[in-house]
Amino acid sequence: METSDYNFTDSQKESCAVSIMRDTIGALSLRDGISYEEALLRFTSSKVYAALFDYDTGIWRESPDYILDLYDYCNSKRTA
Repeated sequence: METSDYNFTDSQKESCAVSIMRDTIGALSLRDGISYEEALLRFTSSKVYAALFDYDTGIWRESPDYILDLYDYCNSKRTA
């Protein structure tokens, strides 16, 4: 059975998104040598943050590594 066959509540989706966000911000902080707070500010001002909490996108199901790659991709497109 595929993940799409499950009926997750918005509360469950939010819990997953928050957990993934925390791990992604921690990874961003470590990778870039910045404080967790600075990483939080950078991440929450990104399009990826908005997409993560737009449950129709489904990215709340993805790993922190995927989210960080998506964050990097979106930032490289914005500055390119």
